[in-house]
Amino acid sequence: MVIIRDFGRRLTLAVVVLTCVIAATSSSAQVPGPCGETIAKYCKDVIPGSGRIMKCLYDHRSDQSIACRDWIAGQQKSLEDLKSACFQEIAKLCRFDPPDDLRIFQCLDDNYVGLTLDCREKLRNVKEGFK
Repeated sequence: MVIIRDFGRRLTLAVVVLTCVIAATSSSAQVPGPCGETIAKYCKDVIPGSGRIMKCLYDHRSDQSIACRDWIAGQQKSLEDLKSACFQEIAKLCRFDPPDDLRIFQCLDDNYVGLTLDCREKLRNVKEGFK
C-alpha cells in the first residue's frame, strides 16, 4: 500500500494504481471513473510504473474534482471490504512482505476459481467500480 502524507492526513492511492492496471489491461485505452479526466489531462505523458502516476496525481491533487476524490475514497472502501471478505484466501495464497494492495488484488484475481463465493463477489464489486 502506498501512503502519501498530505498536510498531516494520510492519502491512500493504491486504488489509483489498481485503476491504471485495470485500464492498461482492458480493451479501452481510457482510464475509467471520474479520475480519468485528471489523469488524461495532467499525467498523459507519464510512463506508468514505479508510482509515477500516483506522484502525478498527488502533484495535481488540487486540480482533481471532488468527484475524483470521492471516487478514490469509495474505491478504497471497496478494497478494504475485499480484504476483509477474502482474509483467509489472502493469508493462504497472497503472502507478501510488506502487504501491498495491488499485489493482493492481482493475486486474488489470478486465483479467482479457488475463492469463496463471498470473496468472488467482493472482487467482482471492486472490478465493477473501475468501469
